Amino acid sequence: MSVTGTERGVAPPPVRDLAQRKADVLEKLATDRHAWLATGGASGAHLIPLACVWDGTHLVMATHDRHRTVRNLRAQGLSRAALGNPADVVLIDGLVEIVPAKDAPADASALLAELPVNPSRVPGCVYLYLTPRRVLAWRHRGEIPGRTVMKDGRWLA
Repeated sequence: MSVTGTERGVAPPPVRDLAQRKADVLEKLATDRHAWLATGGASGAHLIPLACVWDGTHLVMATHDRHRTVRNLRAQGLSRAALGNPADVVLIDGLVEIVPAKDAPADASALLAELPVNPSRVPGCVYLYLTPRRVLAWRHRGEIPGRTVMKDGRWLA
């Protein structure tokens, strides 16, 4: 059984205000290179780890066009991406656009080259552009009440 900081007599860190949470989320998006992407389909929920990059507007990932993730997204474009760990959670809900390599923005080639499964080098792969509609962020129980930092595609701070 896991012991939390308060059970050990250690107080959790102070609750971050909305502006600090947004700044921390943007930093995580700029530096984290892996996310868990959840989709749903006829066979149920599907969760996979994918390499990712943030282009300032979208969380961009890539995978094989034949995988269940892409089939699920073609049927239902909504998904959830998770970054971080249980002590620093970022959840991103939004729509995913499936983009063939030939249709990727030309000015994004250097950024997209960071993806290990890159459609420009790996035949049969596509880019997944997740546009955030809602972003949640928290580090401990005390931050859960104010965890929404983006709603309806707009930052709240």
